[in-house]
Amino acid sequence: MSDTSRRSGDAIPKIDIAALFGGRTAARDAVDREIHDAALAIGFMTVTGLPDRLAVGERARRDLLRFFSLPEAQQRRLWKRNFAPENSNLYRGLFPREASPARNRVGYDIGPDLVRDLPLDGDQDLLYERTPLPREQSLPGWRKTAADYYLAMEEIGGVILASLSRGLGIDARYFHDAFEGGISTLRLLHYPKRAATEPKPVDETYYTTYRQRAYEQVARPHVDSGLLTILAQCGVAGLQAQDASGGWLDVPPDAQGFAINFGGLLARWTGGGIKATRHRVLGLGEERFSIPFFFEPRADAVIAPLPLDGIEPFAPFQFGDHLWATTTKFPENFGLGYLRPPRAAYSDPITDSTTGPITV
Repeated sequence: MSDTSRRSGDAIPKIDIAALFGGRTAARDAVDREIHDAALAIGFMTVTGLPDRLAVGERARRDLLRFFSLPEAQQRRLWKRNFAPENSNLYRGLFPREASPARNRVGYDIGPDLVRDLPLDGDQDLLYERTPLPREQSLPGWRKTAADYYLAMEEIGGVILASLSRGLGIDARYFHDAFEGGISTLRLLHYPKRAATEPKPVDETYYTTYRQRAYEQVARPHVDSGLLTILAQCGVAGLQAQDASGGWLDVPPDAQGFAINFGGLLARWTGGGIKATRHRVLGLGEERFSIPFFFEPRADAVIAPLPLDGIEPFAPFQFGDHLWATTTKFPENFGLGYLRPPRAAYSDPITDSTTGPITV
């Protein structure tokens, strides 16, 4: 399998969003235009200029990633029930390398109970399941770092969606109201370095040739299924976004900034105006960590056509129904779909041609 690359100087837009954290100014208007253009042109950007008070830079990321230093026995207590039948948690928690056929990543999914009380008991809706957390004595100070980081991600996501609202010409509170009490997921990811004696994936779709060099794709080309992803790459390159011509653009890591991409649901919500961009991660033969934040509204938030010209009508549905139908297609949640029937009428609003492969 081979790919084309772009050498013409095209690049992922890099935007200083400092002006979004204040009132209306000419600088904020300019940033709104930059974000609007990036969202409609490629659906990917990197952002800098975050307030120091948010504490989401390199130091906070290192502190979060202490999680992976926990002994194996302590990690197993946090595994999802799919992989540790003795545990009760199904949706939140840790999935081990065994979760993926490629055995190339470990992930830990953290929910909003980290920062606030949940409106529903987890027994009533798995999307509000409590997160199994490491003990404070095992990782002193870790919970506070994680909570502060989670709240900062919600604030960043909120100002970006408000900016997009202004750029699209709709009420800036349209998205805001849906995200009140949202169920966003903070995920910690570890891609261990593969030992020379360790078997590699047999499936050829895990491999590609880029600029005359062979790579394993530790995340195969895909589109995020939701709305907005805020990603810290933790200093390791390899993330790429696909442009309209089918070529691949490197998304440079930034020690303080983030990569931002928009998902298939936001593309559908805006009638295809905002692009949901395919992206992938090339393995560079070294250990990799990353911290994505999937910015998600309340489970009962209704997704209906936005008040924009040219929006193709679709039947409104609840976000939680879409999220559950989508997340149970990923290996770490296989076989769980029946546990949460849709709360309202639901049919998948996104076609395969929009999302691309869902298994990464």
